[in-house]
Amino acid sequence: MPLSDGEQRRLDEIERAMKLDDPKFAATITIEHFRRQHAVVAGALFLLGMIGLVLGLVVTDASLWAGIVISLAGFVSMVAGVFMYFRHKR
Repeated sequence: MPLSDGEQRRLDEIERAMKLDDPKFAATITIEHFRRQHAVVAGALFLLGMIGLVLGLVVTDASLWAGIVISLAGFVSMVAGVFMYFRHKR
């Protein structure tokens, strides 16, 4: 959903004020940095989910319900990581 003209003007004013107030900080904040950070977080969440899924399968030998819960939590984490990656990809 695009911003209204008033909202865009306010956002531009905030950006100009930030660049005047702290140009070094403003230069470090870019949309590419934001996207890269979200991709890393989504990848880490997916990887932790995979580890949880495998760990749950291993634990299933000792305790069926604990293994199912851990595997399910790992799977949900993997799905959340994929959703987070593709949601912020746009």
